[in-house]
Amino acid sequence: MDEATLIAQGWKRLPGVRYTAAVGPTWSAMIDGRLTVGLQAQEHLGNDNFGIVHGGALMTFADIALGCAVGHVNGHVGNFVTVQMQFHFTAAANVGGFVTCQPEVVRKTSQLVFVRGLFEARGRTIASADGMFKFLDAEKAGRINAR
Repeated sequence: MDEATLIAQGWKRLPGVRYTAAVGPTWSAMIDGRLTVGLQAQEHLGNDNFGIVHGGALMTFADIALGCAVGHVNGHVGNFVTVQMQFHFTAAANVGGFVTCQPEVVRKTSQLVFVRGLFEARGRTIASADGMFKFLDAEKAGRINAR
């Protein structure tokens, strides 16, 4: 799916800097009232030996997609970090395809958010992930940024 088609369908390109930009482009849209996050699986994400998306790229996309749900549920206010994530592969994603996830917030506490999601490509589930994210207070976030 090309960029013009995605935009016409209501997708918005997610900003990415540093490592996140290297994995992208990533996209988000509201589909059937649910946050949906997408990855254009471009050639640079390919496994060196096969025409499929590298597992590390898919795991990074999972971190981005689940993190989008955390930001969404918190009104895009505040800082948070991933404290735990499990990822299970069930099928391959082809380079050149479009991978999507509709992350679901399972529970939110004052400090933690638990999120899960299924990852799909070409109408097929290719992976699942569960993650836990921790909110950081401004002081803690400032100390991390100062490093």
